[in-house]
Amino acid sequence: MLKQQTIPTSLGQLTVSSLTLGELRQLDSLLADSSDSSSGLASVMRYLPVISNSLRKVHQDVSLEQLENGLTLEDFTVLFGAVLEVSGLKKSASGEPTPVPV
Repeated sequence: MLKQQTIPTSLGQLTVSSLTLGELRQLDSLLADSSDSSSGLASVMRYLPVISNSLRKVHQDVSLEQLENGLTLEDFTVLFGAVLEVSGLKKSASGEPTPVPV
């Protein structure tokens, strides 16, 4: 069962969905490689495909290019946090752990 959360962004309301195990592996790989020479915005942009994968489960027509050209840094941060939350990797805003479906 996919968990979802809808976030208001500069592109309108976007719904993120929980990541699959394969997508979590991709995210883990990106996090493990965070020691490379990327800094600043380049280090943030490497996570955009993870957000895109999460969004495309509901918004199949949203391209990576549209996200890159339409999202603000604040939008990106909120979306990334929501992806982590619905995937069970971050506590919800209320401080309660996000329930993991079984």
